[in-house]
Amino acid sequence: MIVFISGGVRSGKSGVAERIVRSLASPTSTIHYIATANVTDDEMRERVIRHQQARRLQPVEWVTWEQPRHVHELIGTFRTEDVLLLDCLTNWLANELFHAPGWENEAYCRQKAEHILATINQLSAVAKAVVIVSNELFSGGVLHDTGTYHFMKMLGWLHQQVVRAASSAIVVQHGIPIVKKGEGFM
Repeated sequence: MIVFISGGVRSGKSGVAERIVRSLASPTSTIHYIATANVTDDEMRERVIRHQQARRLQPVEWVTWEQPRHVHELIGTFRTEDVLLLDCLTNWLANELFHAPGWENEAYCRQKAEHILATINQLSAVAKAVVIVSNELFSGGVLHDTGTYHFMKMLGWLHQQVVRAASSAIVVQHGIPIVKKGEGFM
C-alpha cells in the first residue's frame, strides 16, 4: 500500500503523515522513518531537530534512517508487517539529481526519477504500507533555468506516477488533510 501526502512548506503534511503511519501500524509492525533531508544549513538543522523531538513525544518508537540518497539500499531491511514513512520525495529527488554532474541532461534526470519510482514500488512490495511525503512546488510556475526546470518536471512526473499507484492521495493545507483519492485514515 502506498499513501501519498503532499502540501506546501510547513503545511502540516509531516504531522498528518505520522498520524497515518501510526494508524496503519499493527502491534507487530516496526515503524520506520526514512529521512531524506541533507542538512545544509542552520534552518534545515532546526527543522530536523523539531521533527525528531515531535516523534519522541509520540507513543510509538520510530526507527529512523538518515538516507538522503540510495534509498534502495534499505529494501532488505524491512518486513511485510512494517510501516514506512518516507519524508520527503522532494528532497530525495533533489539529492539524487544534483549530487553529481548530469542534471543538465533530461535523459539523466528521467533515469534518476525512474529509479526512484522503481524503489518506491519495491518498498511497497516488501512492507505493509509506505507513506510518502512530498512538496507542492508548482503554484508559482516552472522556472526556466535548466536545473530547476528538469527538477520540477521530474518531480511532477513522479507525483503523477506515485499517485497513480497509491491507495490514497492527500493534500494538506493549513494542517487540514484533504483526501483526493482513496481514504484519509484520520
